[in-house]
Amino acid sequence: MSDLTTSEMRQTVAERAAARNRLKEAYQRLYNNPFRTNSQIYDPAVFRYEAARAYAREFYKITPRSLAIPAGLVVLTVWLQTHINQEKSTKHEAIQAGKSTYYDRALWSSKVLF
Repeated sequence: MSDLTTSEMRQTVAERAAARNRLKEAYQRLYNNPFRTNSQIYDPAVFRYEAARAYAREFYKITPRSLAIPAGLVVLTVWLQTHINQEKSTKHEAIQAGKSTYYDRALWSSKVLF
């Protein structure tokens, strides 16, 4: 997997933690400065993130998958709704015609979908 020994891995982990702590301390120093004139702190990573979110639509590329997923969800929803409505109307017609027994009605009412 990696060519590092456990002592080297510990050293790299410690270096990363130290760098993270230095960045955190610098940010806290800027954030808690009572003489700060502007209300925002310039953070390049946050700036890049916000810029990427703002211009995401301009770089969006339509793929077959990006079209198939919403279309599939619409088709699934329509099919499920028609299936439920068809089953309900069949049951209602059987009840109106007197072809269903009380036992059948009890079974139908115990189902979760309707």
